[in-house]
Amino acid sequence: MKSTLFENQETSFTQRLNRELRILSKKEKEVCDYLMEHSKDVVHMAITELAEKCKTSEPSLVRLAQKLGYKGYQAMKISIAQEAIDTTQQIYESLSHTDTISTIVDKVFNSNIRALQDTLRILNKGAIEEAIELIISAKHLVFYGLGGSNIIAQDGQHKFLRIGFLPLAFSDSNVQLMSAVTLGPGDVVIAISHSGASEATIEMVAFASKAGAKIITVTDYVRSPILKYSDIQLFTSSPETAFKPEALSSRIAELSIIDSLFIGTVMKRYEDSFAYMKKTRSALDSKKI
Repeated sequence: MKSTLFENQETSFTQRLNRELRILSKKEKEVCDYLMEHSKDVVHMAITELAEKCKTSEPSLVRLAQKLGYKGYQAMKISIAQEAIDTTQQIYESLSHTDTISTIVDKVFNSNIRALQDTLRILNKGAIEEAIELIISAKHLVFYGLGGSNIIAQDGQHKFLRIGFLPLAFSDSNVQLMSAVTLGPGDVVIAISHSGASEATIEMVAFASKAGAKIITVTDYVRSPILKYSDIQLFTSSPETAFKPEALSSRIAELSIIDSLFIGTVMKRYEDSFAYMKKTRSALDSKKI
């Protein structure tokens, strides 16, 4: 059974909107823009008033709420109200070319903090535990990721190598694809893709899944195409803009998920992990002056 994101009351309106943005119509996006810009006013509006303000219909507002994962308009309005008074939602501000260096530093750090807070809020802890169990029993552990995601994959390889695994993380997409077709039952793939829409990564995961390997995905979008082949889904949530591309705050959230899988694995097989960590640390210490 595939693990999915828990839809719960803690998932904010902004998080839901960011996840579903690509499937919204032009009109729905315009309505969402209004909701974001007038959040403090919206919480006091009846559905009839809001429909009139947005030049849409009441049923359309209900459908939008449901598309964002709410039971109806009232549930969406409550969520908007909670976010409007939640000061943590006001931490992030879009970067501007007129910002001073001091302002840029503040915004980058605060954005990373928010990405971690938002990801923790939606992260399925049960899925993390399931992923750790798969990793522990894996015959081969393979990390896939392209571009910025490959850096996360390499980090995963480095961490698990220190505790006795022999994980694979190739930088060349052709080599990744060749490795995918050689996998089989008992093997585990951890695929990292911010959008979940990288054609090459999806192809690798599809081949690995067809061969019988279990697939753990780390991605930011619930409706990502890569999820078709995913057995366990671990979602990040991060605000990205034209001045702050996906390799920034989303990377921090992805690294934290890899860290959680690593530490969880260490604790589940503590004696073996500690013994291997001593060996690898000793080998590295011998290279120091």
